[in-house]
Amino acid sequence: MLCEGGDDGEFQVVGRRGKAVPRAARCNLKSAPVPPTACKHEPVESCQRQAVWPDGAERPRLSVAPMMAWTDLHYRTFARLLTKRTLLFTEMYPADHVIAAEADGTLDKLLGFDPAHRPIAVQIGGCCPAQMAKAASLCAKAGFDEINLNVGCPSPKVTCNHFGACLMKEPEVVKNMAQACRASCPHGRIVPVTVKHRLGVDDHDSWEELTAFVQTVAAAGVSHFVVHARKALLGVLSPEGNRTIPTLRYDWVFALARTFPHLSFELNGGVLNLREAEELLARAPEAPLTGVMIGRAAYKTPWLLSEADNLLFGVANPGLSRVDVLHKYLDHASSFFHAQQASGLVPTTLAALELEQVLAAPISYLFEDEDPGFRGTLLQEVDGREVSSTTAGQPPPFLLRSSVVRVLRQRGLECMT
Repeated sequence: MLCEGGDDGEFQVVGRRGKAVPRAARCNLKSAPVPPTACKHEPVESCQRQAVWPDGAERPRLSVAPMMAWTDLHYRTFARLLTKRTLLFTEMYPADHVIAAEADGTLDKLLGFDPAHRPIAVQIGGCCPAQMAKAASLCAKAGFDEINLNVGCPSPKVTCNHFGACLMKEPEVVKNMAQACRASCPHGRIVPVTVKHRLGVDDHDSWEELTAFVQTVAAAGVSHFVVHARKALLGVLSPEGNRTIPTLRYDWVFALARTFPHLSFELNGGVLNLREAEELLARAPEAPLTGVMIGRAAYKTPWLLSEADNLLFGVANPGLSRVDVLHKYLDHASSFFHAQQASGLVPTTLAALELEQVLAAPISYLFEDEDPGFRGTLLQEVDGREVSSTTAGQPPPFLLRSSVVRVLRQRGLECMT
């Protein structure tokens, strides 16, 4: 349930968990006026357009958004079986976590990625320029193709640490962070620093404030902006509500592209399929977008990515059937499971079950557009196992492959293409 009026008219129930929002706060959900079609801003001389990455490659036109607990190593491995050209993101890493991982020797575990995951970008979050610079330097050294700064997340866990969407109120802080990150990333190659942000936050949601934010941050040398085409209401809506309730304003993103022709803009928010992405990229040829970012649709209906390479990049798709994708992914899952086991990290059947639940998550939505019941059956198959003790000296077995095969047969999907 996304929206339901209360009996007394004083509250509105919003979001999956039914959070009551006061009428006064609901007024902020109304759409703002359309910005002028021609807004004059002088080009920022210090900004150099990053139309291509340092190695000469063009930045991909399609990307999958960074999503906490979703775009992990396993999802990225799965997604690469569907598309070779789409830009993949890590989850968002707080800068202090990256620095702490270096200190305790776990940086490779946090930032390590398979070269087959390229093109790949990392997103970091924070508010301290020195910490952000250190984290960006470590990410550049790890080999990421791009470093993105999180200025759009509305989660209370993020904003209580003074980063994410709340930083849209402080464009000078974002500018200083971007400058520090750009200056910290030599390592033999220049790594682009980009910013992901909202249209506004709380009552800081005017067109003038948005353009001032972009111009201020661009002065740090940032030339690519990923724009979630909604405002954020902090402390009023849940993270889920902030993804669905504030009005989508694609016209504002196109207006930014017209206003700042020397910068590039990528649209995020509400894009559910590749046809929509293609239409957005073709719209307004006089001030085109340079990219579209898909979020939860790429996780909950992942098969859409299987057509991305041909439709949006003009090259052949990988061409694997869904069953082929499953078996190739399960090869990865098995290798990862046994590597963890060899490191002593899967000592019990309970630990094995918990790891297999993580490994099963990315593939659980693979048939969502054809057989939505596959996900529930697979997760029930994995979650419903009896946890028992293993024979002394015998490590817990890897059971996910047999579970998947059983579910495919049960649902008649063995020959699904």
